[in-house]
Parts: sequence; C-alpha cells; structure tokens
Amino acid sequence: MKTSIRFFNLATFTVSAFSFVPAHATLTPTFQRGEEIVEISVPGKRAEICVIPKHFEGAKYKKKDLEMEKALCALNVYENAAVCGKTESTNPGLNIHLVPKGFTIQQVEAKDCELAAPNKAKKVAKYKLSTSCSYTPSILGYYHVSRILGGVANVPPAVLRTFDLDRHLAIGKDVIGSLKSGSLIQQTWSGLISQLKAGGAGKKKDLLLTDDLDQSYGALQENPTKEEKYSDLFNGGADQPARAANFKAKNPVYLALAKSSDVSKTVGRDFTAANVQKLVVMRDVADMIVIDTIMNQQDRFGNIHYINKYFFRTGEKNKAGLPEIDSDKKLTPEEIKKYGAVQIREMILKDNDCGVTKTPVIKQAKLLQGLRHIDPSTYKRVLKLNAVADSEETRKFFTQGTMMTPTDYSSIRKNLKEVAEQLYGACKQGNLKLDLDLESHFAGQEADQSCEIDG
Repeated sequence: MKTSIRFFNLATFTVSAFSFVPAHATLTPTFQRGEEIVEISVPGKRAEICVIPKHFEGAKYKKKDLEMEKALCALNVYENAAVCGKTESTNPGLNIHLVPKGFTIQQVEAKDCELAAPNKAKKVAKYKLSTSCSYTPSILGYYHVSRILGGVANVPPAVLRTFDLDRHLAIGKDVIGSLKSGSLIQQTWSGLISQLKAGGAGKKKDLLLTDDLDQSYGALQENPTKEEKYSDLFNGGADQPARAANFKAKNPVYLALAKSSDVSKTVGRDFTAANVQKLVVMRDVADMIVIDTIMNQQDRFGNIHYINKYFFRTGEKNKAGLPEIDSDKKLTPEEIKKYGAVQIREMILKDNDCGVTKTPVIKQAKLLQGLRHIDPSTYKRVLKLNAVADSEETRKFFTQGTMMTPTDYSSIRKNLKEVAEQLYGACKQGNLKLDLDLESHFAGQEADQSCEIDG
C-alpha cells in the first residue's frame, strides 16, 4: 500500500527526529527518498534511477496519477523507448517517445523521433533540468501542490529522474550541430551542455548533476495529448509583466472574477454548455492565480492550455445531497445522450518549470488581491496546507520529494501564508465568495460562506 504524508493537527503535532535533509539541491542516488526508487539499467554503466514519490494524505491524487508515475519510471531509453533532444521551444530538454511496432529504438532516433504517419512515435514524456528558465523543484512541486489543492489545473504527474551523463552529452552534441547558429534554442542547448561538461567545476553542478557526477538529474513529466493553447486567456504583451498587466486590465474572465456580485448574476443556473463553460473557466483561472502566486511563477501567460472534456450529471448525490457532476475526456454517443453531457474546455497547466526561484510575476501583478470568487474546495485546502506548512514532516516532504532547498521552501511557505491570510481576510470581510462550485451552483443552492477550515 502506498504510504502518504498526512495533514496534521498542529495542536497535537510533536516534532520527530527525521533523517538528514541536504542543505542544497544536489542528488545522491543512494539516498532513500520517495515511495520507491526504481533502477533503470544502462549497458555497462551504473543504473539510472527514477523516484516514485510519496503522496500527501488528503491530497486529491487519482488512481491514474500513481499509474502514470509507475509508467514514467518504466521508461528505459535503452530497452523500450527512444530519446531525442527537445528543439520545439526554448527549453533544452529531452523528449521520450514510444517505439512503433516494427521499428527499433535506433531507427526512431535516427529520424529525430519524427516518423511519418501512420507510424508516428508517440511522445509520452519530457525530461527537463534546472537550466534556462527551468527548475526541477518547480516541475515536481507544481504536481504535488496541485493535488494538495484538490487537483487544480490538471497539472501532469512528474517524477524525479536521472540520466546517464555520457548519453546526455552525446545527444546534446548532435542537437547543437543541427540547430541554426545563434538561435535561442541553440544558445540554451549550448549553455546546458557547457555546464554538464564542466562536471564538478560547474557553477550549477548541484542543480544538474548527481553527487558522483556520472548522471544528470531532472524531472520526467507526462506529456499531455490533444491539448490546445488557451488563447482566450492571453491578452498580449512584450514580456510577462506586461502580459500579466494586460490580463488583469482586459481579460473578461478575470474581470468577472473581480466583480463583487453573486456569480449567479454572471452565470446562469441551467446546465448548459455555455453556463458550465463560464463557471469552469472562472474556477480554473482563480485556481491558476492561487497556485502560481504560491509557486513564484514567472512564465505563465502564453503557456496556458486546455483540453476538451465532457461534464455531466451522474444521477448520484454528493456528500451534501446535491446532484453529482463528473467529467471525462471520452464518452460514447449513448452516454452523452443519457447524461445530457456538455463538452467544454478545461484548463491544463503543463508548463510549470519557471517557478520557485524565479521572478514572481503573478504575485507582483497582485492578481490574487482582485479575486472576489473562488472554489470553496481550493479555499479550504489552502488554509489546511497553511496550517501544517511549518511542520518538519511537511518541510521534509518538499525538500526530499521535490528537491527544494530549505531556502526554496521558505519562499514558497511565505507565499502560502500570504495567500491564506489574503483569502481568509477577504472571506471574513465578505469580499470573497466561495461560490465557484459546479454542484451547488447548478443545483440552485446558495454558496456556503463559512470561512473556517471545518465550516
């Protein structure tokens, strides 16, 4: 059975003695962390490792999250998957692809993992390191904070992973040779390979290399499919601060969230595609602002995506006795008709690497202070996490599980405290409505405005 980190009641919590937590972000492959360390064989070399993480008890992990963690750790680029350098953006990562039937790993990699249809090599994962704007603890941290807050924003599962250094350098050499000289992606790849080659003399060795200097390390994240850019949530701007300012001043969803009137004045209560879409996007944007403020997100606008999902009433009742609403990416025509399902866009935040130690653009734009509406589940979970954030157990979870340094965690913890106090204060003053809940809204129920955790 998978063990979990619990939400503790601080009134009765006693600090225990815990094992050593490194003071910086270096990775010791033999250091016990997570739920399980999976070894990935490398011909003639020391095995790479992949860490299946511990989970917070009370966090909203789904069964498929654990399944994906295991699937990510089962990927072996010497036996069952192909690896190619990432060149489609400014991040010098590695793309992991499945090998189509009838092909070898070598054949797929020889084509830069871009086989023609119908034999396309499906990209299933991305390996990113602490380079350029990316930071491994940000990718890992977003996954777990998302689940602790109730599964907000569909953040893809991610695991801690190492990669043989010689293989990584060889891939980098080939990629750099194939890129236009002076291009941004060529520069970011060159910068990464320079740091990896420097080994123990490199300025970023603790952030990029295992302590024996034989492997790189980073986050291996599921690669979502069928997602699209959420252009409705982009209002232009030359840089991220300008984009955040434009979003705050012009975006219709944010402006709706900033209105003090009841959400029923903005969103009708009939279960239609238009009404469900309005409420879901308001919920998603509020959730995004909360998690991005906590996590010091620098590079959000232009990096928001959505997936199409069916929302429907199941015919069952939830714990409050209201008609239960569920969602799924796929339904049969018969199921769509049976449940009266409506297809809408739901946010997915898949690019979360530029956070934790970065310029906190979302926080600096003070988007949180303008919120007048929020999902009650997100609100309560923020307060619960804040209540246990100073415990040694919670610190250990983040420093060992996501590779945050103590300084990293202090920054995130400070943000969390500010977010919790802002939301709680606004709720108590009547300036924040806990009304972005689909089930109560479409049941015609008034929102429960209890501001306390157990209310």
